[in-house]
This record gives sequence, C-alpha cells and structure tokens, in this order.
Amino acid sequence: RDPGGYREEWFAGGPGEWRLVALSGSESRGPIVLGTRGGMTSIPLTGASLRGSVRGGALELRGSSSTARLTETITLSEGSPFASISVRMEMAAEMSVSGLMSTYAFAPDGRDSREYGPVDFVFTPQLRPAPDEVIADHVFRSPAFILQEGGLAAAVVPDLRSIDGKERSIRSGGDLQVAADRRPFISFGLMNWERKKEDVFYAHADTMLSRVGPGNLTYAFFLYVNASAPPRGAFRDVVRFQWSEYGHSNFLGAVSPQSMPFAAYIHKSWYEFLPSVALDTAYRGVPVTLLRQGRLAWSNRLPPAADNDCWFNVWFNALRTAYGMHLYGTAAGDTLLVQRSERVLNLALLAPRGEGLAPTIFYIDSAGGHWVADQGWGGIDSGKRLPMFHNAFTATWMLAWADLVPARRTAILDFTTGIARFLIAHQEPTGVIPSWYDAATGEPSPVLRDENAETAGAALFLSRYAEATGDTASRRAAEDAMGYILTSVVPDRKWYDFETFFSCSAKPVGFFDTVTGQYPQNTLSMDMAAEACASLFSLTGKKEYLDRGSAILDYLCLYQQVWSPRWLSRELFGGFGVQNTDAEWSDARQEYFAMTLMRYYALTGKREYFERGVAALRAMFSLFESADSPRTAENYGHSGGDTPAGVTGLHWGTGSAVVSVHLVTALYGDAYVNVREGWGAGIDGCRIPAVHAGDGVIRFAVLDNVGVHRTVHVKFGSIPDRSYSVIVNDRPLGQFTPGELERGIDVAV
Repeated sequence: RDPGGYREEWFAGGPGEWRLVALSGSESRGPIVLGTRGGMTSIPLTGASLRGSVRGGALELRGSSSTARLTETITLSEGSPFASISVRMEMAAEMSVSGLMSTYAFAPDGRDSREYGPVDFVFTPQLRPAPDEVIADHVFRSPAFILQEGGLAAAVVPDLRSIDGKERSIRSGGDLQVAADRRPFISFGLMNWERKKEDVFYAHADTMLSRVGPGNLTYAFFLYVNASAPPRGAFRDVVRFQWSEYGHSNFLGAVSPQSMPFAAYIHKSWYEFLPSVALDTAYRGVPVTLLRQGRLAWSNRLPPAADNDCWFNVWFNALRTAYGMHLYGTAAGDTLLVQRSERVLNLALLAPRGEGLAPTIFYIDSAGGHWVADQGWGGIDSGKRLPMFHNAFTATWMLAWADLVPARRTAILDFTTGIARFLIAHQEPTGVIPSWYDAATGEPSPVLRDENAETAGAALFLSRYAEATGDTASRRAAEDAMGYILTSVVPDRKWYDFETFFSCSAKPVGFFDTVTGQYPQNTLSMDMAAEACASLFSLTGKKEYLDRGSAILDYLCLYQQVWSPRWLSRELFGGFGVQNTDAEWSDARQEYFAMTLMRYYALTGKREYFERGVAALRAMFSLFESADSPRTAENYGHSGGDTPAGVTGLHWGTGSAVVSVHLVTALYGDAYVNVREGWGAGIDGCRIPAVHAGDGVIRFAVLDNVGVHRTVHVKFGSIPDRSYSVIVNDRPLGQFTPGELERGIDVAV
C-alpha cells in the first residue's frame, strides 16, 4: 500500500529466490485509467480484501471516481505462471467513455531499461510507430504483449471471452512502449480506435467517445510472469497457453470455417474454377497450359492481353496448384486434369534461365509467348529484376514433381541444378543470399541484398536439392543460409521479405518502430524458415534444426487465429495473418502453413501442431465470395473492416487450399486417431471428442460438423504392435491389424 492507494508488484521464482518482474502502472499511466471527455484519469485503488485462501481464492482491489466504482479481481492458479485479472467499472448513470485500461511496467529485478539497454525480446500483434497510435483488437488473432530481458519475462494476454461480442458499446485494444518511460510498459483494456492508414495502423484519441451505462463495463486479461524463461523464448509459454485456453476447445467445436465436405470444395476448385482460368496452347512447339492469374497487365502496366498470364511466384504458384491437380486427377481417373497439370510443368521447364535464375511470369498474346522477370506490384524496378525467392519456391516444387512424374526427373534436375549453382555462387560470406538480380549481368540489387529473410526459402530449396541429389555443396550452402537466419534474423525478429515493404503495406526498407522496439515482420518467411529447419533435420539428423525450427513455428503461431470474434461476420478460427503492419485475417498463405504444422506433428508427435494444422487447412473455406461461387477471397478484413478482400485467383485461395487438402488427407485420412496417446481429430468436416484405447479395443465417436451423411476414411497412427477391435459411434466394426489401421477404415457419419 502506498499513500495514494494499493499497487501491485509481481514476482516470479520460488522461496528464497523471488525476483521482481512487473509493477502495476508506469510513469506516464496509472495502474487503471479512465478516458472521458476530459482526458485520461487514473483511478486509485484504495480498498483490498482476500476472498478465500491465497491458493484457492482471489484478491479484490477497489477504487472509485466521481462517476463510477471500480473493482479489480486477481486470481492465481497454483503451478501456473498466468494470473487471471478482471476489471469491472460500475456506473450509476450514462457517461461518455473513450477508454478504460490497465497498465503494467516491466521491471526485471527492479531495474530501469537504461541499466540493461534495449530489451531482449518484444512482441505485439501490430506495430504502432506514431504517438497517437494503438494496437487495435482488429489484429487480435492470438493477442499478446510480451517483454523479456534475460530469463525474466512478462506478458499481458487479453482474455478473449471478455471482449467478444457482436454489438459492442466500446472496442478494445492495447499498447506497448519501450522508451516513453524509464521502464517499458504494457497497457490493455477497452478503447475506441479508428483505422489511420489503409491496411496498416490504428489511432486512439480521447475524443473517440461512446455513451455507456448505467451498468457495468468489464474486461479481463492474463498476466504472465517468469523468472527462468529460455533466452527470448517466453513467448512459447504464451503460445501453448493460448491454444489450451481457446484454440483446443474451438477446434473441438461443431462450428468451423468448413461448412461442406472437402469433396464439394474439390469440385469447386477443379471443375468450376479451373475451367475458367485454364488456357491450353503451345509455346516453342510444346503443349502448355496457363492457369491464368489475370493480373499481369495491372501489376506490370502491360497491355490487356498480358492477362493471359501464368505465375510461378511464392503467392501465385501454378506449379504447386498443378501438383494438386495431378494428385487428384490420377486418383479420380481424370486424364484431362492430369494432362493439363503436366502441361503446366512443361511451361515451367521452358522458362529461360540465362545465368541460372528464371523469369517467373509468362504471358501469351498474338505475337507469341513472353517471359517477365517479376511482378511490378510486390517487386522492385517495375518487375525487371529476377527474384531469388520466387525461383527457390518454384524449384522446391519442381523437386516434388520429380518424384510425382519420374519420367521428367532428368529435365527437372537440369533446371533445378542451374538454380542451385546460381544461389551457391551468389551466397554472401554471412550466409545471406540476395533477393533480386539484374537479368543481363546477374549482379544483385542492393535492395534486400545484405539482409533478408527470403534466404530461408533458398535454404529450403538447397536442402531439398541436396537430399534429392546428394550434392554436398548444396547441403553446405543450405546450412550456411539457415545459419544466417538463426543468427541474424531470429534474434531481432527481422522477418523481411518482399511483401514486408513493397505490397499494400509499403514502407521504407529497414523500417523500425522505435515505440515498440520492433521491425516489420512477415509470416511467409517465418514459414519458409520452419520448413527449411525441418528439411535440414531430415537431411543432417542434427536435432538443433528440429529444436530451432519448432521455436520458429511457435513464433509463427502468434499470428494464428485461436478464435473467431463475433464482431467479424465470417468464421475465421484457425487462419493466419500476414504481418505486423497489416490487417488481414485468414490469408491464403495459411494453406502453406497447414502443411508445415502437419510436418512438425510428424517430427515431434505434438498433438497441438496437428490440431493447429487442421484448423489452418479449413480456414480458407469461409471466404467464398458467394454461396454459389467457386472463388474465395484472398483474405478477410484486409482494410480493417468486416469485409472480405477481393478474389486474387485460383492459386491464392480455393486452389491452394484444395492442394493442401489432397496432401493432408493422403497422409492422415478424413479423420485421424493416435492410438498410443488416446486422442483423435476430425479433418474433413467432422470431430472426434475423445478416444479410449486399451485392452485390445479402440472406442471413439466421429461426429459430423457439416450436416452431410457420408463415409469418412479414418486412419490410425502410433499403433502398438497388436490387433485391435474398433468400435465407432457405438457400432463394432471388427478387428484390425496395425497395418490395416494405418491404411485406414471407412466410417459412416
């Protein structure tokens, strides 16, 4: 208790080694402040009482202003570093309110930040570089505000249940500032905000008033403190907590972005959308198929005929889409689909490579076929530079095609060998590989030359190439590239790729938010880094790659939606955002991330990764432009509002999602049961609430989520070496050997 009222000091550790981590309030903000027409006013907490015991009760702090009474309730859970804190303001009459916020200062061992320099680790869901800006709840996908110095860490994690509501009298948001006071601080609570710049930042002002009351205003959050966190690793506790608190229960729910069986989406993709964009033609005397994006004329300021285009870049990759077409066409006996898919491969292999890299966009007009180095919208120099990232991604998928169509293996290895040699030749001593090159000379552009996270995409390709060929130079280069990512990108979270600076969230290269102490970050490069680590672990057997890759994947999960707020009209659970300077929910990249999560489940056996992967897999399917359309929007809420973005094309929406569906269901079926650990997960529009496995019997229920009677194929994993009787939905299905269970059994739902 201070003369002005009670304040909180938060310690972590144990008897004899308690260490101060955080304090309520900061120099510039009181512990709890109320925003009204007259500005922000601190409400002192002058009363305190303990309900129940310290271990099983709650601490209640009380205060009042001239217009309202305030109660803060703090509940500890034994063994958990997350304390639950709720704030309730009782108003006897209607009043104008702009905000009600709680603030905590980060005080590792009581020190000021000037005693230890820049804090080791910061995370916020969004940047907020200008004085009037805040972090709006529109970007609260997995919201957390995290600070760490050494082993001491603090975080404020909004309680999503307390801020969810379709009709809200006042919005919510947060703030984090590392240098405004002697100690960094975090604020969270209710606050009105408005979008300041399209796609990017949000502002709050005391004049943004809402009429509220009489009655209560409430919000809640969790305060995390830790005195022994791994270096820059406390965020992983937050990621685990968010899934256990929200994600897992939402995953087991009957509502998800998937409202129809996967078969319906497959039909929409290959038999409704694909025919409208496929163009069968010939180039250099070879039959080719263009999967038209219809975007090049706009992007590169070319004549309208340039929209007869086919893209091979990271966003819109026709070769990845065609891979899924081939998988499905082969299984379904659709020879036209298989033929068209192989003609896409024909086109990709015909790209001129010069010194090694290829142009990444093709179009055809009355004068014939033309290759364009790069897109003008998300690239540099009007798309005239050859892009490393797009080449590496396409070459990675080419290597997958070599296994799918062995007859083309020689041509594919010839193509990818040229790219591998180019990347190795241009790798800098630091391990970085520059992003763009002059098409004539092969000289790298200074833009993203010396530092970029696109190098992770090169590491992935070089690792896969080394695995396919046994090439030791590629293996060394892949390890050097990943070494650069781990030492120069991960520590300061410099997740730079082309979209970070050159797309709809344009900003100067190297931009830094001095308020939160963070760089802009893009999730696509994070995913490539996690994939590269997984590939290098498989290639080298070095456990460091699995450990570091899992940490990168966990960081990426801070951008995954563990809920779907009711103030946004679509079902958005499981999707991913784009970057920390963008507004999107459920961006099409989540279909790549679904595969990465499933890959890490296979490597680690962690159930959470499996569930997150399935949630990401389903996320695209709530974004159709209409009930009858086969086209999904690229993402949702792109400009900060409750609306879908535009349709970008087959490759960044319906098609990319369905390709991932084919890949996941081939491995895990329509539903999956882990026998040894006794859990299951629905994949295709179903759920498995519980599994009981023992004494030679596996018993579980498969419940339908989409209201369509059908048969689902259930696969089993982690099976002890014995046969089992299987009972599903209280119906005995017979006895099965481990091999039969691995191959799967059909279940009617």
